[in-house]
Amino acid sequence: MVLELHTWGPAFDLPSIEAHCLAAILYLQQCLPRHEWVLIPSSDPRVSPLGELPALRNGDTWVAGFSTIVTYLRDVSDGEWDLDKDLDESQRADCAAFSSFIESRGQPLLDLSLYVSSDNYLNYTRPALGDILSWPNSWTIPHHSRDTAKKRSEHLGLSGLDVDTAQEDKKENVGLAAHIPKSLRKPSQTVSGLLERNMQKNRFRLDAVTSDFLVPVEEALGEKDYFLGETPTSLDCLAAGYLALMAKPKLSQGWLREALRTKYSGLQRWTERQISALLGTHVDIDVVLGRKKGPDSEKLVLPWQAPGDRSLGQLCNAVIAGCVSSMPLIGSTFTVSEVESDDANSDGRYRRKQLRLTQLQYRRDLYVEVLASTCAVTGLLGWLWYKGMLQLPRRAPQGRTFGEAGALFGLA
Repeated sequence: MVLELHTWGPAFDLPSIEAHCLAAILYLQQCLPRHEWVLIPSSDPRVSPLGELPALRNGDTWVAGFSTIVTYLRDVSDGEWDLDKDLDESQRADCAAFSSFIESRGQPLLDLSLYVSSDNYLNYTRPALGDILSWPNSWTIPHHSRDTAKKRSEHLGLSGLDVDTAQEDKKENVGLAAHIPKSLRKPSQTVSGLLERNMQKNRFRLDAVTSDFLVPVEEALGEKDYFLGETPTSLDCLAAGYLALMAKPKLSQGWLREALRTKYSGLQRWTERQISALLGTHVDIDVVLGRKKGPDSEKLVLPWQAPGDRSLGQLCNAVIAGCVSSMPLIGSTFTVSEVESDDANSDGRYRRKQLRLTQLQYRRDLYVEVLASTCAVTGLLGWLWYKGMLQLPRRAPQGRTFGEAGALFGLA
């Protein structure tokens, strides 16, 4: 059985627009033979029961998330597909600790750069998502991703990079300026002027949070080819996934790319080597998504496989699923979250987990069917009533009647 790695699609000349997907691609590229796996840019979290990307499919078994994929490959191969197999206990502890550091510090930086910054989001990230998403996901996922990014990075106190926040600040300033004499008021500023001012005001803070992440990473790597030992590990894959999205995109507000090139050139060169050697220098989005013919997959750096076309039923399901998941009460139970895993180190725990996921998926499908049936019946009844084929029952008259005399004078 050939393993299927489903990821977010390519962007910025990288195989994926998401750091964990890039890390998973790098990991499989280095530990699995080419004929053992394929890379599918699905760009749809609902492709798996877990509702998360990256997702690895092995027959009927699904696992999602970079760390879970690493653990699964190690378990099903008895350690053969494990880049961390040569690490000792101390190195494994360092790998886990530094991987947590990269995720906790690196993700908010990417959120600020790609999503919170209005200039970067509107001109680069949003169009990139539009290229890889199909309808109706192209309407919902970008907004949801940006809202999630804002929440993840709000603790950094740099929400002023968002044009909406700048507009709110402008309204507050206008309200305060009403109590100031006209001769003492400053000229009104446009939104772009506010963004430029906020960018200058936040630049010191941006440089600080960037250094908090890149300085420890640079010190840990040093002049070595890999972070731990003489061979690549899962830590190298994770670090390269995050650094690639910091170094590769050419953004108008590209403080991360600028910092790597000017202050952390060693990390920049290391990242470029990882990208060119393992991921290639260019990704043709239309080819990998199957929109046009290109060279055979054997001639490509990665084992790409175009995602399958969605049927009309799947499109309807996606629309209704988006409506159900946004409902206040049903939405929390409709969304599939990570289920508990057993402590046993065997393939059986993944199968038991898959059974629980199947049950959760059945519940989701039930909600979709109930809502679809309700909408269909309501629409049919409304159409019949509009055409006059369905009459609402009239209330029988009550009280005293006056017979023919009452009818003559309009009393009955």
